[in-house]
Amino acid sequence: MRKGVKEFLLKYSAPTSLSPKALPLDKFVTVLSVHEGSEGEAFVKEYLAANEWTGKLVIVNNTNNEHYDAMAASDFGFVYDGQMVSAANALHLPVNCIINMRMHQ
Repeated sequence: MRKGVKEFLLKYSAPTSLSPKALPLDKFVTVLSVHEGSEGEAFVKEYLAANEWTGKLVIVNNTNNEHYDAMAASDFGFVYDGQMVSAANALHLPVNCIINMRMHQ
């Protein structure tokens, strides 16, 4: 996913975009939701400490429903959890569903 986000950002942000109306990279924000205290959160934080992320990255968790606030403020999302698909629907957030993260969809 990191590679896909980087490709998107470089394609649609200035100065690398071909569009004369492209916004600068600092106007794009990637929001990543993790389950607080989980093995997944630990892995994500460790991975991000060792690998570069293009653009601004904000990590939210399930404490105080931060992930719902982030979804409500987003333009588009990728989800892999059925519960999050329902929440995205309720918040009118268009999403792509990732069925099997190991299959590189």
